[in-house]
Amino acid sequence: MRNTNRDAQDSTPQDLEGQNPINSASGRETLNVPDQDRPKSDITMRSAAASDLLTLGSQTRLIELFPMAAYAVRAPDGVIAWYNSRAAELWGRVPAIDDTDERFCGAYKLYHADGTHMAHCDTPVALALETGASVHEQEVIIEKPDGSRVTVSVHIDPIRDRDGSIVGVVNFFHDIHERKQAERTTSRLAAIVDSSDDAIVSKSLDGIITSWNKSAERLFGYAAEEAIGQHITLIVPPGRQSEEVAILERLRRGERVEHFETVRVRKNGTTLNVSLSISPVRDAAGRVVGASKVARDVTERKRVERAVAEQARLLDLSFDAIFVRDPADRITYWNNGAKQLYGYTSEEALGRVSHELLRTKFPEALDCITGRLNRDRRWTGELIHKRKDGSQLVVASRWALDQRDHGSAYSLLETNSDITQQKESEKALKESELAARLLRLQDEERRRIARELHDGVGQLLAAMSMNVSKVKEETSKLSHDAARCVEENSNMIEQISADIRTMSYLFHPPLLDELGLESALKWYVKGFADRSKIAAKLEVPVDLGRLPKDHEMCLFRLVQECLTNIHRHSESSTALVRLWRTPGEIRMEVSDEGRGIQQEIQSKIASGKSAGVGLRGMRERVKQFDGTLEIHSNGKGASILVTLPLTQEAVPHDQSNAHDAEDQYRSQAM
Repeated sequence: MRNTNRDAQDSTPQDLEGQNPINSASGRETLNVPDQDRPKSDITMRSAAASDLLTLGSQTRLIELFPMAAYAVRAPDGVIAWYNSRAAELWGRVPAIDDTDERFCGAYKLYHADGTHMAHCDTPVALALETGASVHEQEVIIEKPDGSRVTVSVHIDPIRDRDGSIVGVVNFFHDIHERKQAERTTSRLAAIVDSSDDAIVSKSLDGIITSWNKSAERLFGYAAEEAIGQHITLIVPPGRQSEEVAILERLRRGERVEHFETVRVRKNGTTLNVSLSISPVRDAAGRVVGASKVARDVTERKRVERAVAEQARLLDLSFDAIFVRDPADRITYWNNGAKQLYGYTSEEALGRVSHELLRTKFPEALDCITGRLNRDRRWTGELIHKRKDGSQLVVASRWALDQRDHGSAYSLLETNSDITQQKESEKALKESELAARLLRLQDEERRRIARELHDGVGQLLAAMSMNVSKVKEETSKLSHDAARCVEENSNMIEQISADIRTMSYLFHPPLLDELGLESALKWYVKGFADRSKIAAKLEVPVDLGRLPKDHEMCLFRLVQECLTNIHRHSESSTALVRLWRTPGEIRMEVSDEGRGIQQEIQSKIASGKSAGVGLRGMRERVKQFDGTLEIHSNGKGASILVTLPLTQEAVPHDQSNAHDAEDQYRSQAM
């Protein structure tokens, strides 16, 4: 046969009525083979009957009644005499009848059951023609012209005449592709079941064991031959027989039993902890006919859990959060400290992945941490976690790895200490140090600007004033307009000089360095009253004396800020600055009688939130000395009370010299 897909000349044999020779008397006669030496399956008949059998192709209805694919070939060349539509369907093509190129089989290509190629001259039909031997239940793979393949089982018998000569061969074959797939699937499943580390057992609804894999043999100690046919209570301890009754009842209702942890008994009488998952087995009609049970040995896991539980009481005494994680990072132990710190109960935490539960933020990639942990068996660092209520905290985390002898991870102990307050304090300290540094730089910059204004711009203005004075001496030689301009310039230079001196003193009053806080405040408060038209007063004790330089600078800047705020916001017509001493401290109060501070702003201040840059700067100045700043307002004005601790007594100063210096600076600033 050529390996080409020729169109058949007659795709369907003619449907001609006639008598079925197999059912005829002569046919029935020839089916009783008298020669005992011939194969019992040989079809032997008179030559005329054999001729009729080989020409069944003319009786289409008859060959289509065959329950499977069928065709016949003639001897000796093996050309196809006839075939039915089932054969053409399995071949995937329609070969021509009596075509010498279509010999032995109408298939496009053939293969042995092992997948090796089969030549048409080596087909079972060709061998039957040659040897006269029947071929039954042999598997052959047919490849259709479209490339698809189907596996068939052939039933081939030679057709003999009365003399025993082979006149042809008939082949009945049927598709066993689905059966082979089912066999392969069943084989694979059987291999999977036998290779599983879990014990897999099948049983009937009466509890009789019907299958028993290798792991079941290892786990329970019974060979398959010993267990199959026995009742499942073979491995159930006497005290747990009721469990099996309840399980069988659930299975009859079609229910699954998942991860049921219990105790079973081995052949040697020892017990083991197992986790059972049991599913009902249904037949083709959907009826529950049995059950499949998967048993996993959890004895070691239970031992570990008991060991952890024995240590739980001691671990619960710790104030730190302590929990244990398995290799998959699932929490297996959760102490009271963890409950108190994070807000999760043991029931809520156990079995959860710790990093997901606590929404952990790591200081570096988790792979890097894990690498060091595996290498050193310990790791310490800071982690950011979230509590159940969503609040964030920082913990000092310590991990200790417990490993088996062969090095695989067994469990991990994590201990976390809450350092949130410590980190906030460190942050506040850094911010405070930064703020103090900025305030010092600000004061130094003010001092520098004051010096530049006084020594630079002030001196230039003094030189200009002297030049204008010389010009004024010659006014008689000038025109009236020129003389007027000279006079105006002289007045403007004096005004600018006064303003520059005032700005310089406001940036950094020389009185503060030379005579101290009292003199500097007297000068500043009077100047403020003159400029703002607010009746500002200063009350200081006669024995105030000199304070440490930094204290004086702090209090002076606070008075500046307070009086500026009164002028801008309070709408008060009065202001009072009071200073007094108590043992070990200096206190100052600045008050007004204005509209007070709004309740919203007071709430922000009370909660620690700053209500403005000025107030934040005042707090930072006071914080440098571990002092306090209190703000009070009742709707009829406001007051700020500052207390600074003192580590040294005040130094008295010469009041007469102070008054003379104050008068001098006051006259210069006018």
